[in-house]
Amino acid sequence: MRSLALVLSLSVMGVSGVAAATSYDPLDDLVSTAKKEINAKEAIDKSKDRVLNNPRREKMEKGFWQFFQGKSGAKPGEFCTAVYWQKSQMISVLGPGGEYRGAMLGFIAVEPKPPFPRPDNPKEIQKVKVTLTQGADPSATITAFNRTVADFADEIQFAVPTIEAALAGMEEKLNFKIEYEGSKIFELEWHSGLAARDMLKKCLKGENVDGKEVM
Repeated sequence: MRSLALVLSLSVMGVSGVAAATSYDPLDDLVSTAKKEINAKEAIDKSKDRVLNNPRREKMEKGFWQFFQGKSGAKPGEFCTAVYWQKSQMISVLGPGGEYRGAMLGFIAVEPKPPFPRPDNPKEIQKVKVTLTQGADPSATITAFNRTVADFADEIQFAVPTIEAALAGMEEKLNFKIEYEGSKIFELEWHSGLAARDMLKKCLKGENVDGKEVM
């Protein structure tokens, strides 16, 4: 299976293509929910009140996938999005839509601490150079895109030439690590990647998967 890191390092997509893909923001609501759940967990941990536990918080601890179309009114098969969410971090795989025919791979941290980069203007997207390590594959230093999501989360985002390349890189379990200016800023391993890939394929074929989950 071809390494996503290799595919990303070979991508020559420009900022204009990424801007077209990110003119919508499907992750705002999800990130806002994540912040609420994280804050609730902190309160529970302090009080030791297990009665307040709920299934969503348990899923968040173990990690799970959510699926939706990332733009209101999108045509069937467009803007298909899969998000793996565990604790305060997420990995997103976004499919093509509108004029943008590539895919996007995103790594989101809720309320990250420095040195996680953040654009000076939260409404802008900036280029950053990061080192991505995927599983046991050799690390690759790649130019990525950095943006703020919902005012309190930040994302490192990579343009993938095609959704087929993104799907081909989805393994059952896969660990991703990102380093920026010599420091590790993100590390997360997803599980159930094959079931998530199959669900994303259903969306790409036009099936409604909004609200579907994979544990």
